[in-house]
Amino acid sequence: MKKNRKNLALLLLAASLLAGCAGQSNSQSSQSSQAKSEKKAESKASSKSAAKSAASSAVSSSAVSSTKSSSSQASSKSAASSSQRADVNRMGTLTSQLRVKLPGMLLPAADGLGQGSSNLNIRYTSSSSQNVVYYSVGNSPLALNDSRIASEKPYAVLMEKKNVADASSLINYQEPKTGLPAVKIASNVTGTEEGAAGSTYLQFNQGQWSFVVRASNVQGQKPLPTAQKLLALYQQYGLPDTAAKSSVQVDVGESLGSLNTVITWAKGSSVYQLKAHSMETAFKMLKSLK
Repeated sequence: MKKNRKNLALLLLAASLLAGCAGQSNSQSSQSSQAKSEKKAESKASSKSAAKSAASSAVSSSAVSSTKSSSSQASSKSAASSSQRADVNRMGTLTSQLRVKLPGMLLPAADGLGQGSSNLNIRYTSSSSQNVVYYSVGNSPLALNDSRIASEKPYAVLMEKKNVADASSLINYQEPKTGLPAVKIASNVTGTEEGAAGSTYLQFNQGQWSFVVRASNVQGQKPLPTAQKLLALYQQYGLPDTAAKSSVQVDVGESLGSLNTVITWAKGSSVYQLKAHSMETAFKMLKSLK
């Protein structure tokens, strides 16, 4: 009986020890799982924090880049605006000086250039019978009438003949031609065409002005495209007021120093003539004449 009780007690003790070990094992396992969960949570929080930090850094970098870009664009626009003002001021400054030297002469306020205005140079000659002004573009801006300007090719030359008794002899106005082949220049403008001495002449008239375009047959030139452009420029810019019949003569082909456009008109007792390397330059300059 006593032996049975001892055996029972030993069994109970063994069971108690096994239960304790199992509980401790479960507790350790639970603690390990909890630790792993905490580490995962910390890792996720750390990743989110890093992502937020990276996003914030990217936004900040983008903002700085955008600010720099805007600043650069503003600087470029400011520089371009300053350059344009400098170009306009150069023509204005030189023309103001010319008005003092050549009082009473009509002068253009615009240089008529598409580029090169910052290096615009002007020289002039004057006598009791005429004034001549030469416009050119050099390698650098020079003072009015600097001796070095004489070596530059002028892109335009404006001349005033004073106290002219017979303006018609200088202007070379052409009366409308009859009996020649008709050429349609625009829907409401028709000219006439004739050939002579290896050239073809296309003429049309508008108001007090005669327009003649000469094309070289040897070079295979055609006068019509140039005549159409000439008419368009006249309709866009107009020409100086003149009481006398006046003329525009153009040789096909434009190049620096060619002076292929010649416009001649009368103003009071003076006869003016502008020669230019391109039709558009001539019309732009005459539009600003005062």
